[in-house]
Amino acid sequence: MTRTLRLSMILATVLTASTAAHAEGGSISISARVRTVCTAEITAAPFAMFEKGLNRVGELIELCNSVEGYRLVVKHSEMSQGAYWLLDGIPIDVEKSSDVTVLVDSTQPAYRQRHLALYLPEPISERFPFVLYAEPKGMVF
Repeated sequence: MTRTLRLSMILATVLTASTAAHAEGGSISISARVRTVCTAEITAAPFAMFEKGLNRVGELIELCNSVEGYRLVVKHSEMSQGAYWLLDGIPIDVEKSSDVTVLVDSTQPAYRQRHLALYLPEPISERFPFVLYAEPKGMVF
């Protein structure tokens, strides 16, 4: 049975029950719990080497349905003073002694597609691994 057919049958049952309950003066209530989903992904593969200056990282797609919001975090190796991430052209400073940068700290759910870039005052000669992740705030289902 296809998903569309199943949904149609469920909707028909609910509408029939709702109409019957309304005719008799009663009511019907339906509730559901939706699983919390928080994801972040970069659509272009990150570069193995980053040059001095502005480096385009790729398109960032973030999705989080947590009612209380989410944080979008990038974990990276330490960078020189003056390095910063650019999220849709907005600079986000990187602390020299830190290996974590919070790109987004939202108080509501969202689905967004944005441009991500990294500015470096000096090149990074070795591979530059970084991990991007979204973490929901509040209760997780």
